[in-house]
Amino acid sequence: MPDDIAATARLMKVAEAIVREMDRQGVAEAVAELGFNIMDLARVVVRAADGEVIPFRRP
Repeated sequence: MPDDIAATARLMKVAEAIVREMDRQGVAEAVAELGFNIMDLARVVVRAADGEVIPFRRP
């Protein structure tokens, strides 16, 4: 249980940092209107920070 709490707290900190940076750049509102899911991006950022290789899909 403590590991789940720590992982959730880490995810929330990353999500908050992403939102702050998007707001700083002036794109937060536009991204929100497009329905962008910050939590999905935050999960990928955490996985990448942990050293997991993140594959990029090509159309």
